[in-house]
Amino acid sequence: MLEKFSKKDKKNLFDAHFHYAVCKENGIDLPDFQDGITWSGISCAHSKAEFEIQSKAPQNVIQSYGMHPQNAANENIKESSDFLENLLEGKKISFIGEAGFDYFTSEFREAENQQEEIWNIQLDLALKYNIPLVVHCRKANHKLFEYSKKLSQLPEVLFHSFMGPPVEAQSLLNHGINAYFSFGKQVFNGNKKVIACVKELPFERILSETDAPFQFLKGEEYTDLNDITIILDEILRCREIL
Repeated sequence: MLEKFSKKDKKNLFDAHFHYAVCKENGIDLPDFQDGITWSGISCAHSKAEFEIQSKAPQNVIQSYGMHPQNAANENIKESSDFLENLLEGKKISFIGEAGFDYFTSEFREAENQQEEIWNIQLDLALKYNIPLVVHCRKANHKLFEYSKKLSQLPEVLFHSFMGPPVEAQSLLNHGINAYFSFGKQVFNGNKKVIACVKELPFERILSETDAPFQFLKGEEYTDLNDITIILDEILRCREIL
């Protein structure tokens, strides 16, 4: 699925990761570009309420649902996993996620066992239904290699907002994972690992994302979905294409 969206044609904009429900709640509208420019993207919901909003989005919003690692300590795992499998059985989503690991704070790390549990549930469901996975991972990239054999059996894996160095990204590819790596506004703040990935990874493996309305820069209150244009331009500049 991601391959057809990996082309960097500026007439066909693709946002690899955002949150439609939260955008709508904050009054952020979908982009409406002119001059024949099309737009589509993958939206992730993390609750029944969010998915209810997201499910009403137009067809250019690609549906995903998952149990986020940051919510692991408070997740009703049985209820959420049952809801997820019902969505899969009804073919109402095209991706699972975002799923993964987040050890960025001590609070998140304390929920390590719950994170592992919901990760395994989602990974096993992705394998069962042969569906791509959207991965969130902070300060825990070693966990990805622990599961590289299973990840390599999925049709695609999107590592959203990837924060590792190029050697780790390339290693994931070398492990047989059909991996894509998406980057947002970190390309503007001098993050050396992100810039190196954008410059060095195979071009067809790089995607742009907003993570709207989150992941905004200093002085901003949110990230707008329209910001995909400036993010893509900066990625192309890093590649010395612009």
